[in-house]
Amino acid sequence: MSSPVSLGHWLAAVAPVIALFLLVTGGWVRTRTASVLVAGLTVLLAFAVFGAGGPVLGVALGKGVWLGAWILYVVFPAMLLYRIAERGGLDRIGSLFAHLFPNRSENLLVLAWLLPSFVQGVAGFGTPIAVAAPLLAASGWRRERAVAYPLIGYHWSVTFGSMGSSYYMAELTAHLSHPAGVAFAHHASLLLGVNCLVAGGLVLVLDGGFRGLREGLPLLLVAGLPMAATLYGVTSVVPAVGSVAAGAVGFACALTLAAVGRLRRTAPRSTGWSSQAVWLVSPYLYLLGTALLVLLLPPTRAWADSHLVWGPSFSATTTDLGWRTPAVSGYTPLQLFTHPGTYLLLACLLGYLTYRRVGLWRRGRTGELARAWLSSVQSTAVSIVALACVTTVMIGSGMISTLARGAVAATGSAYPLLSGLIGGLGSFLTGSTTSSNALLASLQAQVAGLLHVPASVLLAAQTAGANVGNSVAPVVVLIGISAVGGKFSTQAVLRTVLLAAAVLMAVVTGLTLVLVALA
Repeated sequence: MSSPVSLGHWLAAVAPVIALFLLVTGGWVRTRTASVLVAGLTVLLAFAVFGAGGPVLGVALGKGVWLGAWILYVVFPAMLLYRIAERGGLDRIGSLFAHLFPNRSENLLVLAWLLPSFVQGVAGFGTPIAVAAPLLAASGWRRERAVAYPLIGYHWSVTFGSMGSSYYMAELTAHLSHPAGVAFAHHASLLLGVNCLVAGGLVLVLDGGFRGLREGLPLLLVAGLPMAATLYGVTSVVPAVGSVAAGAVGFACALTLAAVGRLRRTAPRSTGWSSQAVWLVSPYLYLLGTALLVLLLPPTRAWADSHLVWGPSFSATTTDLGWRTPAVSGYTPLQLFTHPGTYLLLACLLGYLTYRRVGLWRRGRTGELARAWLSSVQSTAVSIVALACVTTVMIGSGMISTLARGAVAATGSAYPLLSGLIGGLGSFLTGSTTSSNALLASLQAQVAGLLHVPASVLLAAQTAGANVGNSVAPVVVLIGISAVGGKFSTQAVLRTVLLAAAVLMAVVTGLTLVLVALA
């Protein structure tokens, strides 16, 4: 499908994106209904406009169902972990953070900015939200905002999180040389380091206005500037540990500030109470500890990456318009020992046993927990599988490629204005910066060559924009809602996140233009 993109095809390709955005943010129907309607629309357009016949749609839908199952292996354990912690008394943990960080703004930065960013460094898809959102809810924030704030706060850490998987995906699919890969890491970490500080500031403003920003500014600067500098310095050497290192430095700075008395104006007087607080958060400590133990050490990570790995194989397909999707062996493989769902399940088991051991679990709660968990997983499963199918059908039918090529044809030398937005579109649909980079990094590199712009600049915009899109992706939002056991819709979260995401995308676009001008 190398012919110029017609306006009709471009409008048909963008229709599912617009429909999903309007239905999800407008509040006209529930998320489950919206996702099913958009999936049906996508299949219809793929068949009628893009020539995707039965074999193409069959393969694309098969990929969507598998991708949905992969995601649900994160969602279901995350929901179970929250239910266990909730019934163990997690709501009491807010008092601990109030003692360590008595200022509300500082408390918020630790829970919604520092913590999920550090977690993203090791554990990937959905895990940071699954950890941070329940703790925010337990500390007194409304559940909608408990989901929204970490979505904004941690977004910057995604590209170099999960041991650098998103960065390496972009580097490999764009076929960068080693020097170009280093330049890509420099430019990406620069954009993301700036957005790290902006994200922390946005979280403060959304919660407490400019007064909240003033109250949290000391911690924001003391932790944020070293985090941004660490990200820039480390990623040029070892991209895989960029977010881990940056998050660890941020935490160390926050704790140092607390230790010298700026934050610890009051301190827990009862060591017994403090011990109980440790037991209350033990499921989340188990989650972090087990993930770090396996994924951060090169020998255990290598072993985990190579054992119990499986993904289905799919044949090549071609649409009537000539869009070809190559055959794939081991599509989106499930690596049992590195998948976040495995660590979430282990944390569920260890947390439950710990609660019983220390007397935090009362008789009769197990049945109540099972009923509540089963009730919440049913509607979530439909939404996630339907959204995954939207993604794979758009990819398999050539709709995503049509969107990107149309943008290039329409903008020409002004394309850098859209490079971040295109990356954001990819992750909005897939819920993954890694998937967006896999889909679009090669395109960004080719466009850079046509425009005589360094590929590293447009790839940095691609991945930074994808990080922003990740913060508003319906699939990721649903994970957060599930983690706090919420009955509310994605619209309630997106109303808080969208404006902040627009600011973050504007920062990406502005810095991209500066880098292009300096190139």
